[in-house]
Amino acid sequence: MVTMARNDAPTLRQMHVPVALVIGCAKDIVQVVEDAALSAQVLVAECTVAEATNAAAEMRPLVMIVSEDVYAFDPDSFEALAQDVRSQVLTVPTENVKPEELNAKLKALMLEADELRPSWAGEPPDT
Repeated sequence: MVTMARNDAPTLRQMHVPVALVIGCAKDIVQVVEDAALSAQVLVAECTVAEATNAAAEMRPLVMIVSEDVYAFDPDSFEALAQDVRSQVLTVPTENVKPEELNAKLKALMLEADELRPSWAGEPPDT
């Protein structure tokens, strides 16, 4: 019988799933984001504006999606939050959201945010 010493046990790697956090948006916007995120292999989470700080701190989203109306209420706070969690902010119109435009913007921002983050292995981002 072979027994493994404690230090010989395989190391479990923590898995980090890329997240797009939808903050205080209507269901139609959430649906468009979910459709875009599916092709980009990103998990979509949603929260209220009041929950945004805690949700962003817990999830560390690549992109935070906020309606233009909500963003206009306090843009400095959204930008500060994004900077704190190394995220990007994507504002979307409250009405007449064009899925193809949102899809393209979301994918571009997710790639940009991913490149700007340090790797999960602790390596600094490429500069």
